[in-house]
Amino acid sequence: MNGYSWAGVNVGIERLGGAVQDASGQSNETQKLKDMFKSVLERRYDFETKFLNMSALAEDQDLKDKKLFDTKSTESKVFPAMMKVLEAQFDKPEEKDAAVTSLSLANNGLEELTAVKELSATLPKLLNLDLSNNKFANLNALIPWRKRFYHLQHLIVTGNPLEQTEPNYAQTLTNWYPNLRQLNGIQVRTEEDVANKNKVSNLPFPIRSALFQDEGGIAEGFIRKFFPAFDTNRNELAQHYYDDKSEFSYSVNTMAPADPENSQKTEKGEWEQYLKSSRNLKRISQLPARQSRISRGSQAVATAFAALPATKHPDLIAEARKWLIEAKMVPGVPDPSEASANGVDGFLITVSGEFDEVSGGKKRSFDRTVVLGPGAGPDGVRIVSDLLTIRGYGGMQAYEPENVDVSVAQPQPVQVPVPAAPVEPAPPALPAGLSLELAEQMVQELSKRTNMTIAYAKDCLDQTGWNGDAALAAFESVKGSLPPDAFVQPVA
Repeated sequence: MNGYSWAGVNVGIERLGGAVQDASGQSNETQKLKDMFKSVLERRYDFETKFLNMSALAEDQDLKDKKLFDTKSTESKVFPAMMKVLEAQFDKPEEKDAAVTSLSLANNGLEELTAVKELSATLPKLLNLDLSNNKFANLNALIPWRKRFYHLQHLIVTGNPLEQTEPNYAQTLTNWYPNLRQLNGIQVRTEEDVANKNKVSNLPFPIRSALFQDEGGIAEGFIRKFFPAFDTNRNELAQHYYDDKSEFSYSVNTMAPADPENSQKTEKGEWEQYLKSSRNLKRISQLPARQSRISRGSQAVATAFAALPATKHPDLIAEARKWLIEAKMVPGVPDPSEASANGVDGFLITVSGEFDEVSGGKKRSFDRTVVLGPGAGPDGVRIVSDLLTIRGYGGMQAYEPENVDVSVAQPQPVQVPVPAAPVEPAPPALPAGLSLELAEQMVQELSKRTNMTIAYAKDCLDQTGWNGDAALAAFESVKGSLPPDAFVQPVA
């Protein structure tokens, strides 16, 4: 098998040891089973069409000879094991995604997705999926994949009972998959429809830079729901988006530059309600204290929310100029189903803005960094990590697009500014009160603490509103997915 080419990738296999176990401690029987799975996958794969046929697995002669479908316990392990073998054939996820773009699970007698749930983690970027001639009674059986397969273009569900029990299944599935072009071979969207739907300019809420990556409106939908709910029903919000593995913490930055145009005065003790549980790493150096100020699980998050003053955030549409919202897709987000050891795709969402305290009327600025991933909640997503920084009101000058007349732009939702002709890009505006010298010091400090290059450290601070704590938190959230050139390389 050494040197065998599978899906365009050369696979090297080398026997390393004795007759009973290989170098990893696996028995010969286990290795034979893996080799058999690999052989089945190779036989069922079409290199030209990048199609993997996983239909009618119980009728596959090699699998039948091993009696893998004779009992429920062994049957439930077949597909997950095959997905692990498939994943092991590739060095990088991109190679795997490029090699398999179409897959069929037809004629497997599936009533729900438990036995095949690993598919969405192993091949998250499938373009074509065939689920025909199974036993899916209704759309509830498919809900675990509602927020998966964001790139899906063609879905087949013919020959399932849901065609009779769900009269609106076609419209529902079309809504679930925003890039879907065909359902059961019938066109449901044109290429133009998909292109228009994914245009950033169509999002009717404030985006002040081109850094807004979304899939299926997931990031937009989350932002629209989250902040109004934080103002009106925090307990329900905690149950909706946080699960038992979610983490929330906040820190207070009392030394942040203030808005020079703001007339409100700092009052003695005004931060008292926040400081008890603030996790400002510059102020708290002991590990037990740092750990105790992280809320884990929805109930702990709800308790932490209840301890914070009641708030009122600006309206996302009517007061768009008071927000700066960015989002990007990131790999390696923990998979709650634990189907993928390498994690799954998710979102890193950073929001900077302001809020008023309902009692007392104090105006505050904030930065919030949220890592969003797939979940079992009502919207199919969960908050993995939520880091909130609260500071004195710093104004909104830093959010204003350059070369835009604010008095004219204010009544309309702000769009990403596009210059009429190529020009030399101006350096990003610094927040009010932040000098160039201090900004340079912040870049140097972040680079020193994270080992990121100066360029990446500056970009990180740019994206988090030049808030040192938020920048450090954002780095911790995504450091595993950063490329090697993001870090300072040791001198040989």
